[in-house]
Amino acid sequence: MPLARSFDIIWEYRWLLASGLLVTFQLTFISIFISLITGITSALGALSKLHVIRWPAIIIIEFCRNTPILVLIIWVHYAVPEMTTIKTSAFVSCVIALVMQSTGYLAEEYRAGIESIDKGQYEAARSVGMRKSGMMRRIILPQAIVRMIPGIINQLVVLFKSTSIVSVIAVADLMYQGNVIVNDTYLAMQTYTIVALTYFLIVFFISALARVVSKRISFIAPAHAVMQAA
Repeated sequence: MPLARSFDIIWEYRWLLASGLLVTFQLTFISIFISLITGITSALGALSKLHVIRWPAIIIIEFCRNTPILVLIIWVHYAVPEMTTIKTSAFVSCVIALVMQSTGYLAEEYRAGIESIDKGQYEAARSVGMRKSGMMRRIILPQAIVRMIPGIINQLVVLFKSTSIVSVIAVADLMYQGNVIVNDTYLAMQTYTIVALTYFLIVFFISALARVVSKRISFIAPAHAVMQAA
């Protein structure tokens, strides 16, 4: 079959690929949004002076960071229901697994960001009678989050790429729909090339954004700190 004709055939499946890409985006953005919340919660737990809070938080972070995403997806979808009798859909199982992985990495990003704040700001806040919770909310976290922006964008890239294996439990993402087209047309080379280029272009754009933000963050962070102090 002529190469041009084969790509014409795949073009007829463009809406199938588009629906798969939509699912990929949904998985990515739902997971990163939840991870931003669970990540900071885990980071604050790991920084707690109370052993009963700190050690469970550290164990959870290390488990999430050091367990491969494929293992997490299968464990959440097949093992957890047997332990809890709670069965989730394949999509929800993937979100949970992706959130677990991202929580582990983002918790370390938050921790590093918090610890990077100059100790003098802690002392200044205490000297005016500010409580630890208020100090963390109004002074420390805003600066730490600004410094973390490049790391968050990088984690978004990792998360987007990790979604490519959710088809293992039949979630209809971009890769899954690519497999459907291959099974229907037997045009593996053409189909997987299109899928690969789609992933590449999106990841390249996000990575380029991360580089731009990284270059500008050194100018943003001091200005942000001045605003918070004011």
